[in-house]
Amino acid sequence: MSYEFEIVTTQNSKLGFMIRSVTPGDLWTLRRKPRSQVWLYNEAMLARPHRQFSFALRCLLEGSSRDGATFVYRERGMRAAAQAVGRNGRPEQDIVMLSAYGGGQGHPTDADIWFRLMESLCIHAGQRRVQRLYAALSQRHEELREIFRQLGFAGYTQQIVLRLEGPDWDQGVTLAPMRPQARRHDWAIHRLYGTITPHLVQQAEARVARDWQLPLTEGWRRAPRRGWVLGNDDNLIAALRLTSGPAAHVLTLLIHPDSRDIVTDVLRFGLGQIHDRLQVYLLLREYQGELLAPISDLGFQPIGEQALLFKQTTVEVRRPSLLPALEPRTEPRGPIPTISSLGEDAR
Repeated sequence: MSYEFEIVTTQNSKLGFMIRSVTPGDLWTLRRKPRSQVWLYNEAMLARPHRQFSFALRCLLEGSSRDGATFVYRERGMRAAAQAVGRNGRPEQDIVMLSAYGGGQGHPTDADIWFRLMESLCIHAGQRRVQRLYAALSQRHEELREIFRQLGFAGYTQQIVLRLEGPDWDQGVTLAPMRPQARRHDWAIHRLYGTITPHLVQQAEARVARDWQLPLTEGWRRAPRRGWVLGNDDNLIAALRLTSGPAAHVLTLLIHPDSRDIVTDVLRFGLGQIHDRLQVYLLLREYQGELLAPISDLGFQPIGEQALLFKQTTVEVRRPSLLPALEPRTEPRGPIPTISSLGEDAR
């Protein structure tokens, strides 16, 4: 089997380091325990832990692409790595892991190395037509916020991670009469999302109605998802999604502002769909803060906060190098039509 590797960044030999896609020689390093490591947990990673070595091996065999990338920093006596995972069916990636090995006195700081690694990841993403990069940065790693800022990432909201700690949710109270999500609900869920979500967040996430579809099949590295809705098919008041994996279950929900009093009934329904003793998490955005009190009464307790960051990449556009500049062209004689004038013509 032959491998083709792309060296993305090679610095001056006086500086003595290189950044490139993962190679067979890097795998031994990535199997070791890193000196320092940062995980940027998203919904899927809470349910199914990200395996650094396995993912690097996959990137080696399939090549770093829109589906995922592993980049390695190499310097005498020091190694570091960064990984980004693609989002299914969308031109987007999540930066999920940063690690460092070796180093010490006389070497660059971890922050300096991770800046260089993520810079290469951003360049690679643009070359692979990835349009947006995301990162869920824990408040415990606030010192990394400046690195992301310098790379062009901007915060678009905060997220609270809650874990079910008790009391026992089954207290003989009512459950919301939810029904399984179907393809016909995609637009109604998207409209509910638009009602709840600030415009800045909508612009950053760039969702469309089909993004709410539940996958018909699940890949080997993607956690299974289920969803339920409540209300008329064209006018939903709640949508609940459950992502399950070998480590935990993760709930996310949308509740219409006029129906916030049903949030505990909706969550009780979701908890009733879980039939094992794995941890249960709930992700709540800061603009859903009014739901925090009733959710806490149900037994969910905050365990951390994340700053959600995104970056719009520069995507390469292919154009013909030779333009027919000498061909005669007819200049438009009339005024350029506007939306309003087109409407008047139609009448």
